Amino acid sequence: MATMRYRLVMFGFSAICEDIEEVRMRLRGIPPARVGYEGIDQCYLIDLREHKQYAIILHNNRFIVDGLDEQE
Repeated sequence: MATMRYRLVMFGFSAICEDIEEVRMRLRGIPPARVGYEGIDQCYLIDLREHKQYAIILHNNRFIVDGLDEQE
């Protein structure tokens, strides 16, 4: 059984993810326009192993994990 590493919270909904690639896949499926309707203050990622929280930000019209993903 796989160990779940991350808890992704976006716009009031949460998902438990096995790895950072699953997190990125889920972020790609969320329309960036939702930020305009709901705000981004309740979008974050929790590393369940390291007990750290990261903000999800909108960069170049896509969601990224601030502190884990590079801002190109």
